[in-house]
Amino acid sequence: MRYLLRFLIAAVLVLFVTGIAAGGAAVFYTKAPEDPPGDTFFRVRPGDSLSLIAEQLENRGFIRSKLILRLYSRIMKTDDDLQTGYYSIPSGASMFEIHDILLTGKQYLVHVTIPEGFTMRRIGQILEEKGILRASEFLLAAESPELIDELGIPADSLQGYLYPDTYRMPLESSAGAVLRHMVATFFQKLEEGGIQREDYTPEELHERVILASIVEREYRLAEEAPLIASVFLNRLNIRMPLQSCATVVYVLTEEEERDHPEFLTYRDLEVNSDFNTYQNYGLPPAPICNPGKVALESSFSPADTDFLYFLVEDPQSGRHRFTTNLSEHNQAKRLYIKGR
Repeated sequence: MRYLLRFLIAAVLVLFVTGIAAGGAAVFYTKAPEDPPGDTFFRVRPGDSLSLIAEQLENRGFIRSKLILRLYSRIMKTDDDLQTGYYSIPSGASMFEIHDILLTGKQYLVHVTIPEGFTMRRIGQILEEKGILRASEFLLAAESPELIDELGIPADSLQGYLYPDTYRMPLESSAGAVLRHMVATFFQKLEEGGIQREDYTPEELHERVILASIVEREYRLAEEAPLIASVFLNRLNIRMPLQSCATVVYVLTEEEERDHPEFLTYRDLEVNSDFNTYQNYGLPPAPICNPGKVALESSFSPADTDFLYFLVEDPQSGRHRFTTNLSEHNQAKRLYIKGR
């Protein structure tokens, strides 16, 4: 019934425009051009009128007649309802199908995977490479006081709250929309893990996120993440420096914009920064990355241990040896060096 109605409308349109009485002519003007451009992106920008959209579709070879599309849309009372965005128009799509694609707003979405432990800067680079937005716009919005306040984050940026996941995003999205979606996903994943935002003050929650960001960059085996979290919490409780190498690497790569080091030197451990937990007591002032599920759950539910130290025992697997005092730690270090 729907297709019959469309055929009749098309016939009326052609009669109105050209005076041709043959129904076959109606079909001709609504079918795809003989040489369509193939699967191609088409963008409707905010503020584009129906006339402009129809003209661009005709000029690019998607439709045979801009006038027919305009008249059809106005008869169907959809001339103000075509949605902005990027669309993938299938090869051979009829005028009716193209009209419906733009009407429903089913945009072309890009799959974007954000790895665990990436910083805002590196996430911005991924989004720019995928054509989602400019990295500079992303970083600027992630440090916007208005947006941060809107999302209820007690910090100077959204670092730590951009959940690592695989997203489907439209091309040329707004930075605000992307950031809101990633932060909403963060809190959704916390809830799925049994962590209720309301059970913590914003400051308490922020401290857990900072801790999770350190754990994220320190662990390699998921089963060890709660143990690593316990080590750092035990150090905090006795006012012992965290001495996390991950925080020093953050300073070198993010603040000083150096390449990621293969190893840290004693000179590196003395680098001047509030994020250097070898030189400062307590947690760093902000998250050093965006942690994933394992690190977050370990931070909110750490293991109950007396460990104060951990040392890589097997570099290939990333397995650590955990100890309770410096003497045991040094003994473990000697054993590792001898074994290596």
